[in-house]
Amino acid sequence: MSPKNPLELPEITGRVASHLDGEALACCVQVSKKWRDLFLPHRWQVVNIYQNPRDHPLDQSCRTGPHPSDIFRHRHLIHDLSLWMDTFGLENYNYPHLQRLRLFQQDGAYSERVIFLEPTDMFPSLVKLDVLGVKLASSSWLGLAAHPHMTDLHLSTIVINATDAPLLWRVCGRLRYLGLHEVAFDNGTIPAGAVFDHMRELIIAEGGWDPSDQLNSSEQLDLILRCPNLEKVSWHAPQSDENDEHPNLQTDRIPEEHWHRLEELSLHQHFQDKQLASILEGIGDESLVHLALNGSLLEVQVSKALHSQYATLVTLDLDQCRSVSSTVSRDVLSSCPRLESLITKGVLARDVVAGGPWVCQRLRVLGICFLFGESEQDLQQAIFGRLSALTQLEHWYMHIPTERHNEETGVLEFRLENGLERLATLRRLTTLGFEAWPGLEAYVPQMGKDEVVWMLANWKKLERVIGTFNRDPEEDQSLKDLFKMLGVTLDVETLQ
Repeated sequence: MSPKNPLELPEITGRVASHLDGEALACCVQVSKKWRDLFLPHRWQVVNIYQNPRDHPLDQSCRTGPHPSDIFRHRHLIHDLSLWMDTFGLENYNYPHLQRLRLFQQDGAYSERVIFLEPTDMFPSLVKLDVLGVKLASSSWLGLAAHPHMTDLHLSTIVINATDAPLLWRVCGRLRYLGLHEVAFDNGTIPAGAVFDHMRELIIAEGGWDPSDQLNSSEQLDLILRCPNLEKVSWHAPQSDENDEHPNLQTDRIPEEHWHRLEELSLHQHFQDKQLASILEGIGDESLVHLALNGSLLEVQVSKALHSQYATLVTLDLDQCRSVSSTVSRDVLSSCPRLESLITKGVLARDVVAGGPWVCQRLRVLGICFLFGESEQDLQQAIFGRLSALTQLEHWYMHIPTERHNEETGVLEFRLENGLERLATLRRLTTLGFEAWPGLEAYVPQMGKDEVVWMLANWKKLERVIGTFNRDPEEDQSLKDLFKMLGVTLDVETLQ
């Protein structure tokens, strides 16, 4: 028996099809009847229908994507469908195997046009729904609340009226993922006693709407508290200054391990010390893996609560916090054995030397600035010695601080006489970056040609350098030319 054509095996066909775009799949379908049967399901698995808003909505030539008659004929093959602008109406077909539906306004603006969905009848297999700038009828929310398979809902740039809000919260009772981006509520009060224990991922992002139309910070925090089984939270609420409203906990204290599954937490809020500490204390002791804190002060209670999460952290981003003490940065380096990425403020060299040995031997990304007092230049060798142990390091950014402190007169100088040669162990380094802030010229590194030649000889994988390397403009340009001549990409953008 002759061997079977590998392309007739579904596993192989699926693997090949996953690397082909729509045009290539259309060509495969036309090769032969056999190939048509094999590739047609992949050709129709994902469909994106786009209508140019500047063109006449009735002119089919202006539409990008399959013709409606073709969509109707192959609707049983579609698993992922995106409908833009005036293509609405195609949502009234029956898609028996559709798993994800996206309804978008092309320009991202909110539309008063009402869309009627019958999800249980039209999309019996629907799992994920994305709605951007589109108003759903109340009957649609009722259908979604009763849908047996819905797990993911992403809402952006829409208004939820007082009638639909209770229906939305009923839908949330069965969701595993909820994304709210610029969602306005006429009345967004969460029903008393409601708990969303199926929720695993919650994304909240404020933006263009009038803040008075959105859930306020305290209501957003209340929503997060009502999801005890969360694994991922991203809460982004940009505020102009520290005088903006602080989220107000509805309870005096969050119970310990309230979020016992939480692995990833990203907060952009101006929290008070006690409340942020309470949130961190409410996370399971051995669950948190990724943490980013932006906007808040890391004061005494927060620093203490943060310490209890050190054992499991893999990534930690404190760069946008309004205050991170040198001792906190020092303790992270000596207390996080699983850490692979750290972005933080400056750390005093004397604190590093006085602290314990570094345990973060897995670090691949490091953004930090080592600061030295006027009489502490002899500590340069010690810091280079500590850094030499980070043999897995791939990306290193020397974040120059935004403020000059009285006792800090310099940073780690990348000079051979200071111990730079000890970093020959960093064989995996691909990116090295510096940033000099306006008015802090004294903090610019004083590298020379010998240092650049040494780097290029010892860091064979170095492919990108960022920032300024010498206070003298001509010398700095000479060093950049040397990097460029030897194939290293230059990037003058800031690190922020």
